[in-house]
Amino acid sequence: MSGTNKAPLGDITHRTLTGRRSGNTAAQQVANLTCSAGQGDENNPTRGLLDLFAAQSGSVSLNRKRSLKRFTDDSEHPIARFLSPQPSPTKPSATKSNAAKAGGVLPTKSAASTAVVVDPIPMPPTGPLFLHSAKTARPTSILSTISRRQTFGLQRNMPYYVSTREYMLDYISRPSDVYSFVSQDGATLVPPFSCAYNNVANGARNLAVGDEDGTIHIVDTRREGSHPDATKQILAHQNAIFDLCWTKDDSKIISVSGDQSARIHDVETKKCIGVFSGHTGSIKSVSTKHNDDFIFATAARDGAVMVWDSRCSSTTSTTGETVYRPADRLLNVHASTTRAVPPKKSKHGSDGPNTASSVQYMLHNEHIIASTGSLDGSIKYWDVRKHGTYFKHDYPTPLQTSKYTPTTRRAHGMTSMALSPDGRALYALSSDNNIYMYNTTALGHPVERFGGGDFACSSYYIKISVSPDGNYIAAGSSKDLYVWEINMPQRKPLVFQGHEREVTGVDWAKDLGHGTELSGCSDDAKVRTWKPNGELVQECRENKSLQNLHGIVSE
Repeated sequence: MSGTNKAPLGDITHRTLTGRRSGNTAAQQVANLTCSAGQGDENNPTRGLLDLFAAQSGSVSLNRKRSLKRFTDDSEHPIARFLSPQPSPTKPSATKSNAAKAGGVLPTKSAASTAVVVDPIPMPPTGPLFLHSAKTARPTSILSTISRRQTFGLQRNMPYYVSTREYMLDYISRPSDVYSFVSQDGATLVPPFSCAYNNVANGARNLAVGDEDGTIHIVDTRREGSHPDATKQILAHQNAIFDLCWTKDDSKIISVSGDQSARIHDVETKKCIGVFSGHTGSIKSVSTKHNDDFIFATAARDGAVMVWDSRCSSTTSTTGETVYRPADRLLNVHASTTRAVPPKKSKHGSDGPNTASSVQYMLHNEHIIASTGSLDGSIKYWDVRKHGTYFKHDYPTPLQTSKYTPTTRRAHGMTSMALSPDGRALYALSSDNNIYMYNTTALGHPVERFGGGDFACSSYYIKISVSPDGNYIAAGSSKDLYVWEINMPQRKPLVFQGHEREVTGVDWAKDLGHGTELSGCSDDAKVRTWKPNGELVQECRENKSLQNLHGIVSE
């Protein structure tokens, strides 16, 4: 062991970067540079990194004292030239000091002449790693660059992000994009409460709409509203449908209603194939488990969140329906824990501050569901693997709880939730007229807020939806439909005009192509669909009388 030649520490440090093959010229060059260091320099990691950059810049000689200096300005650092705009090529007559400032590398002198020649510095390919600050021309440091690359799934301070807001101004809702539905008695128009696009079939252009009478209307938005085959109906409930969703294969629709039940319907046969009974109040929200159509969760006005599994045992009712019981129940999930006993039921069922207004299965962990309430203004995580644990307590303890800071004296509740396509951000609509964005991996204070303009969340029927590319979030309001660009929260929302009364359910078509549709339900008994049509938008802006016939987008 004593006769073995030990490699310098600097050489060992750079083996993972340069390789160990004998024919590696770059490795030999860096090794030579490292081994030629002065006494004490072999333990300097900064020296090795600078030598590596110099070795990759070309055949240049290094002045160790120059390269190992302590830089007081980030712009003088050799790595900074890869993060900032390069100066114009230095002329051969440039001085030695100017060349050093340009790249941090000393020039070489030709043997035939004393003129200074500066080797060109090859620039690395541009990409998201090589950033400039979004607010200043000064280059950012490496740690600052890495820390700003992604925040909670969103690209923040990214100068290469290209806003598509101007393309959203080309969206328009024509008279043929408006759908109205008649009540079951055929006498009046019935207002729709909820809507949801399918996933794959028909180019993701089948829109399911739940109305106040309990009927599901499936609309083919590729056809005109007056087309006889544009819609088909499923008589689903005996009360209003507050929420619905498609299964992943588009063969079934799950709906929840004011009749305190959830139902699964076969789209092809239009028949109910399962009734899920257990709530004692109107069911407000439903969410399916990702990649598992057998399991879904519901939230209701009785303050409970229930988990259902259509593979569990069932019974047959007197009417011949297949009835399922909940696989798990979480009671009083957003009720005040200071009460000695659960609140009493009113004449219209359990209502008011005990309501669980929304539920959402998470994507980053398939065993976690999130819920919101109409009183506390918080989001709570529940681990569904604790089967039976929650059921034994009147006030179960959540896995995590978001931190809520009220903007007014009165506490505001949450009305709806939506998850980003990548599952990193969770959006919640509050009755304080704001949409809050949370980090899904660690609930805490909201990391962003969306609001402004004339946006107003006037009731607990209003919902939100995130676009399939994750760049926009849409929400109903007291009148119009509002859309925010997520990467630019400081800007005012876009207003999708056309509705005359409160807009409740909203949804985006689930395709990533150009011109993704957006639909909204309103109490004016209409469902409007907005699609891009730049030529028609230009005609409407030039002709005010034509503009009144269409629903346009304004800033």
